[in-house]
Amino acid sequence: MTRHTTIRSAILLLLVSVAASPWAANKTVNLKLIIAINAPPPCTVTAPTVEFGTIMTTNVDGSSNAKQVPYNLICSGGASDYLKMQIQGTAMTVNGEQVLKTDVNGLGIRLQTRADKTLLPVGTSSWWNFQPGRTDPVLEAVLVKSAGTTLTAGEFNAAATLVVEYQ
Repeated sequence: MTRHTTIRSAILLLLVSVAASPWAANKTVNLKLIIAINAPPPCTVTAPTVEFGTIMTTNVDGSSNAKQVPYNLICSGGASDYLKMQIQGTAMTVNGEQVLKTDVNGLGIRLQTRADKTLLPVGTSSWWNFQPGRTDPVLEAVLVKSAGTTLTAGEFNAAATLVVEYQ
């Protein structure tokens, strides 16, 4: 190697060392993130009282006297969004199913779809998926009783909350 090449190599090495030193140091960088969250359109659910009328206690068999639950689901915009439905309330078990408990001992209300009688269990973490305007479930309420229960005549009451969430 010539003397000029050695000096050039030394100067180049010195410049690279000086230039690289800031990269080796720790630096704190403040990062600002801007995130836009688009909320889904709001929905409202209304469900009036379901009246069973006069029913013979011997006709409480889990299939007779089904009454439609006339709820209204109104969503502004986003009609193609997928929704899910859940029934919240005080539950009791009848024939291995979670049904809505009434204030009469041994009497419950099975909430189901009208089309195929699919149970909407009460008080569980189960959800029923649907698309508004396409597959709105028509719901029915059917009186059921615990095995071995003899019902006495009288009025009964029960309350549940219909919860609808976006997926």
